[in-house]
Amino acid sequence: MRPLAFHHAETGCSLVIDDDGRVAWAYLRSPDDEIVADVWLYNRAPCEAPPDWTDASQAPFLNPPQLARPFEGRLPVASELEVRWALDGPLLLADVLVRGALLARLSPGAAPGWNVLALIPGPCAVPFPKAT
Repeated sequence: MRPLAFHHAETGCSLVIDDDGRVAWAYLRSPDDEIVADVWLYNRAPCEAPPDWTDASQAPFLNPPQLARPFEGRLPVASELEVRWALDGPLLLADVLVRGALLARLSPGAAPGWNVLALIPGPCAVPFPKAT
């Protein structure tokens, strides 16, 4: 799938979803095209062993099963992905949705961002906070 770009007109930021056929990640970019947040979205390929996080040649990294559960059901195609933007005062939030359901959230400085599939915090994603 080609990278998908979603722009936020008010801030000039963009969110790019890159699904390379092996793994999908989302990158929040500043108006200067600098990556200011990222989050793993889902694996397309099996993750047999934990990645060597220090080996940049393995990037983008698959998220291992001890850190995140797999995407349930059919993996999305481009037309099933959308981004919903929100400004909470000065805080920009970008929610990635699949078929209308929340999958991940990014905000400037959050690296990694949040993903509903994350089981525990890791280098690729952190779980959404539990409601109290």
